[in-house]
Amino acid sequence: MTNDERLKLFQMATTRMDSLLIQYPAYLPFVSIQNQLGYLISLVTGQNQKREGLAKINIGFITMREVEARDDKIADLLYSVSSEVDKMKEGN
Repeated sequence: MTNDERLKLFQMATTRMDSLLIQYPAYLPFVSIQNQLGYLISLVTGQNQKREGLAKINIGFITMREVEARDDKIADLLYSVSSEVDKMKEGN
């Protein structure tokens, strides 16, 4: 996946998470996902060069525990994000 494709994926996930945050305002697991997506976007766009933060990304785990039961489609999207994060951790 190219950086442009990753950016679109991360932005789409952010938009979809916005809808969950409207339903569950200030729900900390969802806020955490949004913050992590913001970090990922900043990496892909070059605004942030600190790749060591990738090790702290746990979107897949939070999705499994908190999102999947509420919205399968958003969960699938976030699992795609998690897969891309794994590739980024490997340097791809």
